[in-house]
Amino acid sequence: MGTPRTAADAYTPVTMRRIREIVGHPPRFIAEKKDSRLGEFSARFIAHSPFFCMATVGADGQLDTSPRGDPPGSVRVLDPWTLALPDRPGNKLADSFENLTRNPAVGLVFFVPGVREVIRVNGDAFVTDDPELLDMLGADGKPAVLATIVRVREVFGQCGKAVIRAALWNTETHDLARAALADGDFYTLTIAENAARMADALGPLADNLHETVDDHYRHGLY
Repeated sequence: MGTPRTAADAYTPVTMRRIREIVGHPPRFIAEKKDSRLGEFSARFIAHSPFFCMATVGADGQLDTSPRGDPPGSVRVLDPWTLALPDRPGNKLADSFENLTRNPAVGLVFFVPGVREVIRVNGDAFVTDDPELLDMLGADGKPAVLATIVRVREVFGQCGKAVIRAALWNTETHDLARAALADGDFYTLTIAENAARMADALGPLADNLHETVDDHYRHGLY
């Protein structure tokens, strides 16, 4: 059996030359905005960010993007070229760690609530279990489980158009959560969409999944 046709097959990719014809070229101050080190402002921005996304590359070349959240200050700026990211208890998939042990490339996007602009960091990374570092990255009286060291290669800010268009920090927007969940909840809908596979994988957990998840949220964040 070959690869099944999908809706994507109805469209034709264009070249970078055609893309440039449509979007144009950036002005010089934007084209040259990337820095190879963290400045005072970018370091302060990262120190106040409670949420970021981390992209890594799998062995098959596919990208994987993971959301990360922690109290502000949890990501440590060790020097202008180095970040330390804590890891907390999670689902044990460890996709990002699997990727980094094979390909060190990493991309980070840091958000600060209420700020339209973001700070982006690209570089390479590795995972460590250094006890002193894990203690330094601890939270709620517990050391970090592991730490990711990022060697900074590029740092730059990005304008707020995406955040503005998304109305990300606008608490008065219509109730997207209710619309997305159709008055249900995330786990019930996820199980329903993957009923046979999820029921087999969950086993006896299926009957009290909500209680298990809520317990992890209450007692397993750190």
